[in-house]
Amino acid sequence: MRRLLYLSLFVVLIDLSFHKCANPGRPTGGPKDTIPPTLIYASPITGTTRFSGNEITLEFSEYINADKLKQQLIITPKSDINYKSIIKRNRLIFKLEGKLEDSTTYNFNFANGVTDITEKNPVVNLSLAFSTGPYIDSMIVNGTVEELLTKEPGKSYVIGLYPNTDTLDYFSQNPMYFTSANDSGDFKLEYIKKGEYKILAFNDDNKNYILDPETESHGFIQETLLLDSPIYIPHIRCVLQNVKPIKLINARPVGPYVEAKFNKMIDSYKIELADLDHNIVGENKDIIRIYKPEHINYRDSTSVIIYAQDSLLNTTIDTIDFVFLESNRKPSSFSYSSDKRNLLLKDTTQVTFNFNKPIKHTNPNNIFFKADSLFSYRIQKSIGWNDNKTTANVKFTVNRDSLFEAYVKSIPTDTAQSDSASQSKPEPEISSISLFFDAGTFISIDNDTTDTKSISIREEQKKPSGSLQISLTTDHTNFIVQLINAQGEVAYEIANQIFTNFTSLKPATYSIRILIDSNQDGQWSYGNLLKNQEPEKVFLYEEKYSIRENWENTLGITF
Repeated sequence: MRRLLYLSLFVVLIDLSFHKCANPGRPTGGPKDTIPPTLIYASPITGTTRFSGNEITLEFSEYINADKLKQQLIITPKSDINYKSIIKRNRLIFKLEGKLEDSTTYNFNFANGVTDITEKNPVVNLSLAFSTGPYIDSMIVNGTVEELLTKEPGKSYVIGLYPNTDTLDYFSQNPMYFTSANDSGDFKLEYIKKGEYKILAFNDDNKNYILDPETESHGFIQETLLLDSPIYIPHIRCVLQNVKPIKLINARPVGPYVEAKFNKMIDSYKIELADLDHNIVGENKDIIRIYKPEHINYRDSTSVIIYAQDSLLNTTIDTIDFVFLESNRKPSSFSYSSDKRNLLLKDTTQVTFNFNKPIKHTNPNNIFFKADSLFSYRIQKSIGWNDNKTTANVKFTVNRDSLFEAYVKSIPTDTAQSDSASQSKPEPEISSISLFFDAGTFISIDNDTTDTKSISIREEQKKPSGSLQISLTTDHTNFIVQLINAQGEVAYEIANQIFTNFTSLKPATYSIRILIDSNQDGQWSYGNLLKNQEPEKVFLYEEKYSIRENWENTLGITF
């Protein structure tokens, strides 16, 4: 009996041991798994021709995860074929929905869409190519994408190939073949059919594989690619610019005004009708506002021709017919700004004012120097206007010594002192004087008036600075040398000088960029996709340059 009891306990212990070994769970500790899964079986295999099935199976060396497959998988050429993906342990199965095109080479590029379960190590260089026809298309295009002005790599940019046709529209068409650039900006397009193509790279923020030039940087090669052998493109240079043609959207009464709205920012414009006041308004500077003159009655039909141009020199000419309507709506608010917060007193000085409405009347006598209630000093001045009277350049000439002599005379003496010989006036300070614009100096087309504004005067103080002389070796005659600060802004620039001397530089670290005006038209161009014009060349010096106080620096550059 005792032996039977011992035997039963032994059997139970053995059973528990087996159950424990059969359910080990995930082991803890040990080295981190850094080895990605490998493909051990595929159906069809890469290179298969005359494929007519609707299922694709891939088998890997370990259990896999494909949570991000929809975002990572690229199927070219672009088609409307949908699929369902199924994971069974270490197998990935695609169920194709729809019919594949005849005589077409398909390439499934998985990028990082398939990983192991534990550490998410992606399968390396996973792709599958097969053909529904008798052969595999084998053309290849590879190259590099970079930012035009910084030479930074175009990470994750979409690179697309489009059939070269008369109806090609980058703003509505998906590319036929496409891929994504890696972190170094490098890309490779494979299994392409022979033919003629245009190539475009763009930062596809909304992931729809269609260029939106308003928000997405882009670059292209102006030559048509004749693909009958592999092609390497060293640089596709990308920049953000809205190349869509400028178009009139509508023209209608808005309160007391008539407004013509365009689809993008207006760089310049012209209205062919005298006695009309107008200016550019709107948050995006895409509206031309027209103000009612006294000689036009409400509801009188009026017709004008508007010429509008964007920053890329795209132009539109439109005739608009409109009427002014009586309105209880108040005119828009009036605002203005000046280009100076304080003023260095020189013999000839200019202050520029920008108004959000055209100016109807000006009172020049309201502009003078002032220190206090006892001192005001009238000055000789002239006011120049832009075409629509929204920008005023107030230019005046003043003799500094005469100004201070008048100021000193205005300061009362200390009559309490008994010794007249010791009577003196306080030494005047330039900071006591302001350039004064009295209320009502400018009156707008809506009869708004400017309020009182003063601009303080200060002595010019010597600031710490350094200098940089750059000796250029080049065959180019038209170029712009720029110093770029840490914020990526152009801090200083000089054009067309072989010996370029930057003086009075703020001590800082700068990048040196040279814009090359290759066509010698007097301006550097960003190019234009719609006109098939690539950007002009940019040279970026490989090292940053530090400017120190009171240092004179010299540098030689060849480009």
